[in-house]
Amino acid sequence: MVKILITDDSLFQRNIITEILSESGYEYIEAKNGLAALEILKSEMPDLILLDLLMPEMDGFHFLDEFNKSGYKVPVIVLTSDIQNTTKERCMKLGASGFLNKPVETEELLPLIKELTE
Repeated sequence: MVKILITDDSLFQRNIITEILSESGYEYIEAKNGLAALEILKSEMPDLILLDLLMPEMDGFHFLDEFNKSGYKVPVIVLTSDIQNTTKERCMKLGASGFLNKPVETEELLPLIKELTE
């Protein structure tokens, strides 16, 4: 079974995503920021990471940088309400595999997860 790490400081957003994932048969782990996500990665390796950009303690950009330095090879989908092309380009340069705008649409999220985990 595919396991997904949801990294978002908003409990509301995490709840929306966990509902989508559980209804679709995915396992998930939750982290409230990038620092917590890196801690989880020390003991569990998900098949995919869903990552918010704007979070306290460690934002998504810093997480991507640290994630790459650690040598992990897991696809990362960035979920954000910041729709600027420069933000998307920066995420892709930092190794993101996908980029979706919030609010997340099930019809966009699920096919991308499937594509990146097969």
